[in-house]
Amino acid sequence: MLHKLSQIDKLAATKSASNPSKASGHTPKHFNANLPVLLNVLAKAQGNSYLLKLGNTTIQTQAHAPLQVGKSYWANMQKNAAGQIIINNLVQKPAIDSALKHMPLKLSMEDLRHLASEPKAFIQELKEFLLSQLSTTMSQHDFKELSLLALSLTQEVLSLVVHEDGHDHLVQIATAKSNTLDFYAIFPRLGPISGQIWQEITPKDSSQKAGLMKQPRDTQKRICAHLHVMNDRVKELLLTHINELEFDLQIFSDRAPKELFALGGTSLLDVRT
Repeated sequence: MLHKLSQIDKLAATKSASNPSKASGHTPKHFNANLPVLLNVLAKAQGNSYLLKLGNTTIQTQAHAPLQVGKSYWANMQKNAAGQIIINNLVQKPAIDSALKHMPLKLSMEDLRHLASEPKAFIQELKEFLLSQLSTTMSQHDFKELSLLALSLTQEVLSLVVHEDGHDHLVQIATAKSNTLDFYAIFPRLGPISGQIWQEITPKDSSQKAGLMKQPRDTQKRICAHLHVMNDRVKELLLTHINELEFDLQIFSDRAPKELFALGGTSLLDVRT
């Protein structure tokens, strides 16, 4: 699933470059009105106006909800008929995401395939690696970041940094449940996505009923998934690629995706071995 979503994220970048929004005549060229954009809040102006940084551009606009100065948010941006920039559907970016490029442990998509095929072995290898590195590292920064990953693991959440095509992704996977896989991931263009994946076993013949047949029922397995994305535009994009995701899939945009374990601001004094 994560690999497929990453591929769609790349396609979104290609499509944005080759087929700009129909509203491109009314929107800056440096953002795509169909996908989330990342905003940095520089300062608060009068009333509910804020000074925001978008790429290399600084703009001032109003926000319907209070924003925290110094924080980053994903948002939808567009211009209305009066030429005013409108931002909505804001989702605050996790604090840990700003440290991804400096994280001392980075994995590949191939490592995630190893996790999918042998989860117990992967988790044990990761645990041993983190304990080994924590006991030998001389870098205060590395110790802090590795400690956060270890702390997440004690809370039965794998927090991983995946490096692919020059981008760093935060991926979190819950390890406590045996029949459902919960995950949270950040993508460069799709923004944050959370979800659940599980397997259902159903009779191939819907007329078969339990207890009425002596022979074992002929069953079929299907992989089901629910995805939660930050807005309708991301949902619409994923729906156009739903056949590529190869799941019995439902996509929701009614609530913002949340981290499985909040890493930002966690005290190192909480680390347990």
